[in-house]
Amino acid sequence: MAIERLLTGSIKDQIKDLMSTEDLVIEAFRDLVKDELKTHIRNKVEDDPELKAEIKEAVSYYFQSKARSIYAELKATRAATRLGLRLLPDDLQGEVGEALVSLFEKELGNLLEKAL
Repeated sequence: MAIERLLTGSIKDQIKDLMSTEDLVIEAFRDLVKDELKTHIRNKVEDDPELKAEIKEAVSYYFQSKARSIYAELKATRAATRLGLRLLPDDLQGEVGEALVSLFEKELGNLLEKAL
């Protein structure tokens, strides 16, 4: 059977198949090791309520800071957009402003659909 495959297929393909199987085994082993480490870490955290509370608080602060950072970026973007609109000639401000509002509404709608 192996001889038939060698005779009918290219050696390059056979080696490639063999290597991809080996990569799969290595990847599976890495996943198993990761799972064991995660279990060990979870057990250590569960055994120490003070540590668990500290981690929970740190994660909360982290997400709050990320949210504030995003909010700051949104405010800066809004200010830059308003400045850009003010730099345009008066007759273009309304038209460009409406186009921007339409674009943001569409993008925001897409984001909300993905989030929900």
